[in-house]
Amino acid sequence: MDEIKAFPKNNCKLNAKTKWFIFVIVILSALLIICSILLLTDTLVQRVTIPGNIPLGSQITVNLEPQGAFATSITYDGSNIPGAKIKEIIKISLPLNSENTVVRARAFTCDEGGNVSEVEVTVADEVWIKKDNYYYYNDILTSGVTTNFSQSITLPTSEEFFNAEKYYEIIVIFETLLYNSGTYDVGEVWANLPDNWLTNV
Repeated sequence: MDEIKAFPKNNCKLNAKTKWFIFVIVILSALLIICSILLLTDTLVQRVTIPGNIPLGSQITVNLEPQGAFATSITYDGSNIPGAKIKEIIKISLPLNSENTVVRARAFTCDEGGNVSEVEVTVADEVWIKKDNYYYYNDILTSGVTTNFSQSITLPTSEEFFNAEKYYEIIVIFETLLYNSGTYDVGEVWANLPDNWLTNV
């Protein structure tokens, strides 16, 4: 019977070109893994912060124009306490060289399912008058002026807005019209105005 010999030892060495090729492959693989992790992290952050992208409790300034509707959205999660009063400073600003403007605001919250609930706003001072679901600025906003709208917002008490695994947003909309533009009566555009509105003008 012939003796079975072991395979001969292979002493071949990798040449420089092969080593460089393997090095490049390893580096590219590492970069691919890092990019995948970063993209996943970015996706998770977006899921947490959208659609408002402004966390509850932040100070916000909304830049207005003399005619139109301007909104800001604030994100919160369902781990908050129903009916909690959260400090939320929101300011409004009118750019330089703008015409005199009247302002009203409305605030509400919504969930992913489309459920909507009004939220109570503690206004910055008595210059804001509430009627129905709107807050009217009891003065005219002039060019270059920044003024406070809110000091805090009270979250709803409905159970629809308090699932700790979900995120919600508060929408605050500011509507503006030119003051004494001569082209229309504000009362024809904004119905059911407060009787004592614009008494500070």
